[in-house]
Amino acid sequence: MPKKPEVYKRCDCSDQNRPKKTGCKHSWYYNFTNDRGKRTRASIPDSSGLTQSQAQSILDNMADGAPPEPAVSKLTFQTWAADWLSRRRAKDTSIEVYEIAIRVHLNPHWGNRRIWSIEKRHVETWVKEIEASEAIANSTGDGHWKVFQMIMKDALQNGKITSNPTYGVDGPYVGPSTHYVFTPEEFWAIYDAFPERYRPIPLLGFACGLRQAEAFALAEDAIDWRAGLLTVHRQVLRIKDTGHRPLLVNRLKTSPRLSSKVVPAPPHLLEALAVYRQNFPPQATETVLWEHRRKIAECKRGSALAYFWTPRRLLMNRNYFNDHIWKPVLEKLGIRDADGRTPTFHDLRHTFISMCLQNRIPEHTVAAWVGDTVEEIRRTYSHLLKDHGQTHGAHAAGLTARPKQPSAHAAA
Repeated sequence: MPKKPEVYKRCDCSDQNRPKKTGCKHSWYYNFTNDRGKRTRASIPDSSGLTQSQAQSILDNMADGAPPEPAVSKLTFQTWAADWLSRRRAKDTSIEVYEIAIRVHLNPHWGNRRIWSIEKRHVETWVKEIEASEAIANSTGDGHWKVFQMIMKDALQNGKITSNPTYGVDGPYVGPSTHYVFTPEEFWAIYDAFPERYRPIPLLGFACGLRQAEAFALAEDAIDWRAGLLTVHRQVLRIKDTGHRPLLVNRLKTSPRLSSKVVPAPPHLLEALAVYRQNFPPQATETVLWEHRRKIAECKRGSALAYFWTPRRLLMNRNYFNDHIWKPVLEKLGIRDADGRTPTFHDLRHTFISMCLQNRIPEHTVAAWVGDTVEEIRRTYSHLLKDHGQTHGAHAAGLTARPKQPSAHAAA
């Protein structure tokens, strides 16, 4: 049998005998000769969304005389989405987001469709419907779109479809994010109006940039009173795997690979916490010693002295906090954003980051404090970094200027 040639990527417009075209479609292709001496050219359009190794496998089968694996005719989107979800190895919170997107949004639209029958034109129409819907925010629609993309790509890679209908389709438009930045006067008005039992929680967001779940998880061992540092390595989770009960988990909210972050705790925060712990002593609770790629039920347990509890002696959770504490205080004070909405707790974190950047604290330092990457900081807060060229430009110019030559008089 003749040796199988390599797979090449080319287009007709690159042929020297043909004029160049605009908008051409590239293909994976090769020529081969079968055992009867017949020369054949096989190609797969690049729009199928295949990698080179996947194209090589299909074309090798064609060279052997075997047709590519046919699409599974009766497989529905709902069935394949469930199979895809069962194989995910993501964070518990991510799995929960995927499950909700599939159950509430994707299955009602695509669930009973044969997966092979979904075409690019159907996907384009669906994206337009998402953009036109007033009931779905663009950012939410973009999340549904990304889950749908992952499911269809997985179907292609497992041979359930022969081309990816999402390939080359732009997802729903998502405009730039806007965040509310509290003034110091607004924040301290919030602090004074907050119930004494929960008063340090917003201060952790404003003074240290903690996320809400991280602030809820504050425990005695996280505070270095002498050094004035706060070690953040826990969050409060309330998900399906915890039985929808708030549970302290030794894991940061952002990444399983980032085990902790250390943030400077300003004196006014430490003073507030010292007073708080006298009035409301921390209480012992179970904490999950989380391990990457393990279910919460499989992880070992430890203990910690947690600071914040509800009147029912449960750890603080976002639903109770937002609906019964945060929103009523801001509504009482009349604090609203430009669209008339109540700012969120997460806006305290954005306020902290914005103040740091505006006061020339380096991006990599801020990123380490808040547990983000430098790239994420630059992408989200690029509008605050535009004046860095003017701020540091003169210093940079001095570093690269030609050295001054000694004068002839000085040399003599």
